[in-house]
Amino acid sequence: MNEKVAEAVTTFVDSVNNLFSEIESWIAQSNLKGTRQETEISEEASGKYKVNKLTLTDKDGKRIAEILPVGTFIIGGNGRVDLNGTIDKAIIVSLEAGGPSMTTTTTVGGQAETRTTRFYKGIENQGWYWIEDKRRGKANLFTKELFTELLREVSDYELT
Repeated sequence: MNEKVAEAVTTFVDSVNNLFSEIESWIAQSNLKGTRQETEISEEASGKYKVNKLTLTDKDGKRIAEILPVGTFIIGGNGRVDLNGTIDKAIIVSLEAGGPSMTTTTTVGGQAETRTTRFYKGIENQGWYWIEDKRRGKANLFTKELFTELLREVSDYELT
């Protein structure tokens, strides 16, 4: 693994651990418990590496959801985790400020025009985002409120 790839993997693993710490603080006063467990990811760009997953269980030990890292090297982002519930899943991506974009240059009659098109709206800061509607391109910062809403959607579980 070259130095640039190793740095991207380290940044992703650190970012996932920070996300999990945030989620653990959000559920600290609830009936949920978060348990981290090491898992292994294998990607073509990096080979195998270890990262934690986070399993959320209720007070009776029933699995409510799992936040599972998918990979560092995704198109347009800096990594992906899936919030897998009992009935659905939500994809959460790590994005740079401004989000992914595409720049095109068109030359007509010797006149060059460059245009940058952003893939998603609403990405003000670097962080974890949920893409609400791919067609409309609306990204939402992954906050406690959004986590609560998505947990309800993917697991039909009301965070109290």
